Amino acid sequence: MVWLGTRGFALKKSTHRRQRIELQHKTLVFMASMIAKAFLMAMVSSQVFCRSIDPTIVFMQCGPNAAFMGGSVAAVALMGIVFGYYIVRLKSFNDIFPQVMKADFIVTAMYLGVAFFAPDTIAARVMMWLFGMWIIGMVLAPFSKERTLFKKITEYGSIAALGGFLALQVIPVPIFEGYDSSSTIGMILSSVLAPFGGGRGK
Repeated sequence: MVWLGTRGFALKKSTHRRQRIELQHKTLVFMASMIAKAFLMAMVSSQVFCRSIDPTIVFMQCGPNAAFMGGSVAAVALMGIVFGYYIVRLKSFNDIFPQVMKADFIVTAMYLGVAFFAPDTIAARVMMWLFGMWIIGMVLAPFSKERTLFKKITEYGSIAALGGFLALQVIPVPIFEGYDSSSTIGMILSSVLAPFGGGRGK
């Protein structure tokens, strides 16, 4: 009985240590996502408020509007910290966390890439997404965790659709000019549906 008790205590201690390491890994992954989003917000908000695409010198060029840019970056960072504190601890995200974050990283990287090439056309739409829209896809993800073909199509289809909408910002097509509002809605919807589709079991 003593041996069993000692073994049970050792197993419990090992499980607790493994859960702690997993929690730390999830925290680091989410933190990396938030750093990328904060940098992206610095880029696009500098374009909106200061007409500059270089966040390293924008505070010297922006003048009074630097407060708006700094506030935008701080708002995204604070929102991410609060939301991330809960998302890494919720059990409903345990089995889908890697897939959801993978889709989120892809979407963030796509916005970040286009922000370098066409900041003037993409800035306002990226700010709309960064101010909470990306959270909606993650919040919806745990409500349907089945590994279905529909979920897979939703994830990769949304990423492909977002790529198409972003490509139109870099390579303007005359036939699509004048459809900015439709393009914005399409970008937001595809950005939200990508992590939702990624929220499926292995």
